[in-house]
Amino acid sequence: MKITLSPRSAKGFTLIELIIVIAILATLAGIAYPTYMSIQENAGRTAAKKVCTDIVSAVESFKQDNNGMLPYNTDMVEPDDDDQMYLTTAAGEDADLIKVLTNREDDDAERRLNSTRDIYLRSDEQEQPRDGLYVNATGEISFFDPWGQPYYVVLCEEDSGAKDPFTGRRYRGKNSLVYSTGPDQEGVASTAATTAKKPKGKQAQAAAAAAAEMLEEALEDNVYSWKNQK
Repeated sequence: MKITLSPRSAKGFTLIELIIVIAILATLAGIAYPTYMSIQENAGRTAAKKVCTDIVSAVESFKQDNNGMLPYNTDMVEPDDDDQMYLTTAAGEDADLIKVLTNREDDDAERRLNSTRDIYLRSDEQEQPRDGLYVNATGEISFFDPWGQPYYVVLCEEDSGAKDPFTGRRYRGKNSLVYSTGPDQEGVASTAATTAKKPKGKQAQAAAAAAAEMLEEALEDNVYSWKNQK
C-alpha cells in the first residue's frame, strides 16, 4: 500500500512555530543566565575569602618563625604614623611580600628574608593574570584575585594591631588584614577617608555624603579577611 504525506507534514515547522520556539529558548536563557552568573560570582567570592585568610595565616606563621619579623622588605616601604603599611599583591607594590611567602626570593639577593625557605603561601602558577600566582614575561611575581585584581594588604608591626582601612577600627593582635575588591573591582580604601575631619558647610557636607554613598556602593561586594561576607 502506498502511503502519502499530507502537505503540512511534508513541510515541517512553519516560520511562526520556529519563532515561538526561539522565543521560548531565549526566555529560558534569560532566566538561567543571571542564576549562572550569581553562582559564578559566589564561587569567586568564596575563593577570594579563602585566599584573604590564607595570606593572613601565612603572615602570622612567618612572624612566629622569625622572631616577630613581618615578611616585607623594609627598604621598599616604611610604616606611616599609625605604624601601618598598605601593600598590594601586584608586582612592585608588595615590598617582596609574595616572594617571601611563596619562597620565590632571588637566590642572589643580598639578604633573604625567608632564610628557612619555607613555603607559607601555596598556589599553582596561572597562565593568565587572575585567580592565583602569576609570573609575567619579565619574571615579576603577582598574586591576583578571581577577577584579575591584586589583593590589598595592611600590615602593622605593633601589638596594638592593624586598623581597618575603611573604618579605622583597630584589631588588636592582628598584624595583617587582607581584602579583595570583589566582582565589581571597585572599593579600594583611602587612608585619608578614615582620618578626615567632618566637613563644614552644607555644600561640603552634601559632597561628603555623596562620596560616602558612592563608596558604600563600591564596597558592597568587597571580600575581607577580618569579617564575614554579606
